[in-house]
Amino acid sequence: MKLFYSVKARLLFLSFFSIVYVSAQTPTIVTPGVCDGVIADFNSEDNGFNSPSIYGSIFDSSFYYSSARGYWTDYMYPLRTTAPGFPRVQNIISPPYHNPNPNGTFNVGFYYIVNSPAVDRFQVRIISVTQTPSGTVTNVEATSGVQFFSAWSTPIAYVDNGPNPTPLLDGFAGNICMRLIDPDIINGPNTTFRVEVSYIINEAFFAVFDNLSIGPFQSPLPVNFIGLLANRNTDNSVSLKWDVSEEINVQEYQVERSENGSYFVPVGALTAKGKSIYAYTNTDVPAATVFYRVKSVDIDGRFKYSGIVKLPGNSTNSYSDHLMIYPTPAQDEITVTHKKLSRGAQMTISTVDGKVMKNIIPAAGSSHTPVTINGLTPGIYFLRLDDGMGNVQTTKLLKN
Repeated sequence: MKLFYSVKARLLFLSFFSIVYVSAQTPTIVTPGVCDGVIADFNSEDNGFNSPSIYGSIFDSSFYYSSARGYWTDYMYPLRTTAPGFPRVQNIISPPYHNPNPNGTFNVGFYYIVNSPAVDRFQVRIISVTQTPSGTVTNVEATSGVQFFSAWSTPIAYVDNGPNPTPLLDGFAGNICMRLIDPDIINGPNTTFRVEVSYIINEAFFAVFDNLSIGPFQSPLPVNFIGLLANRNTDNSVSLKWDVSEEINVQEYQVERSENGSYFVPVGALTAKGKSIYAYTNTDVPAATVFYRVKSVDIDGRFKYSGIVKLPGNSTNSYSDHLMIYPTPAQDEITVTHKKLSRGAQMTISTVDGKVMKNIIPAAGSSHTPVTINGLTPGIYFLRLDDGMGNVQTTKLLKN
């Protein structure tokens, strides 16, 4: 059945579309880009992306993450299988990334499936997220303007073969790769960038978004540490286990130990094997309180630290249901230990008078969360954890 939309609905669509097309301070130049380094393939998780619904009811235009298919689509079996409304606008927004490209440039690439690439369109926006002493500041720094899918690649016919195939997902597939050139894109130690991609679809067929790239293959794509646990054994050894995701170009993991939570020394290393869980046993460990962290080293020398776990001298493991922060006082980064969290948890850092300075989304399944605080002015703050299930904990944070 053909859907008819009211004048009001069409005006809503045009109104939203005009908002999406807001330009940055300086006009953006768009050229072909370099996009051979995929930063999110969605094969096993949603990678922290989200897709807000633009309207409601028949105008509901969200993407949904499909773990069975390994991409984002508005086809969501068995909940959403009937023809979607049209015309519609669908947005998908990435988590913050450091820009691996030089100042003034940002590469964006992705894979698409749409029904009519010569009619359907898209737009890319680069949104800066800067941590300041006064809080988080976001701004649209560059926009591609409205682009036709077919103008950026030669689409090939796509036939949906499942699971649970649907003729409403047939159409054409292709890849977009563009470079946005804009002097408003300024890299900085406290600035990350979100990538927002909007689809403008004109048919009652489903669409697909997949394989985001933000630059060339040598772009820094550090592993994501999800959890680190330490267990004390009866033979004066400590067994460490850590979970990772998106392990790309990692050469090895170096295990480091500290007696005060600030000064760490290497105690061992493991070669990266492309696994999601690693284990290491540290022998001859003092009976006193010790701290551990893991350093991932990429093949090009770049590195990244996990959060820090504390193993008290009178405890057999580092796991705790209590909300704790260390080191304290802290200067640049803290580790927040907490109970294992599910999706939907959120942390906030606030001043003593209640002003929110920072919002943090912990990784699902994590039991510790590293947080950068170098943008905060010295003083006393409160860190609040809402586990997304109605349970809230608060603890004090001292920044020096």
